[in-house]
Amino acid sequence: MNIVLLEPKNRENLATIIRSGQNFSVNTIFVIGGFIQDQYKGNIHKFSHQMNTQDGVSAVTLIYFERLSGFLQHLPAQTNLILVESLDESADLRAFEHPKNATYMLGREAKGITKSDVDEIKQYFAQLNQDIPAEFLSKHSKTAHLKFVKIDTPQSLNLGVCASIIMYDRHNKVGNIS
Repeated sequence: MNIVLLEPKNRENLATIIRSGQNFSVNTIFVIGGFIQDQYKGNIHKFSHQMNTQDGVSAVTLIYFERLSGFLQHLPAQTNLILVESLDESADLRAFEHPKNATYMLGREAKGITKSDVDEIKQYFAQLNQDIPAEFLSKHSKTAHLKFVKIDTPQSLNLGVCASIIMYDRHNKVGNIS
């Protein structure tokens, strides 16, 4: 499992996600922009030395991208990119079946994953899968897929809390698979 954070606002949330990730078998945390760009000029190594609680960075890989487009160009092969956002097309987490090879993207703390972000991601997947027949694409688990899930709450959640809930739910339903 991988986690993607779109423009996180603060160090504490990322530190929480690293610690939860260490406990729930996260392979990689991708950080796109946010406070890493603002406070550390994109140098994630400076952050990792300051906030490495319980030696989490030795267990979870941190990778930084300046923009969403950069991350998409380096999307892990054969992954399911799962956008965690309250959208009409999002499945409720309580009934969600976590795929084996999953990368969960969590949006900005103030405005989530925007329509523009979703459009960019959908366009990327359309181009990525354009030459694959639809009947093959829907049945083949080793092809990159785009899915949507939401945590059904009356109000938005803190980024660290949201990521930890996703990790726990996955761990609870499927165990420690990648």
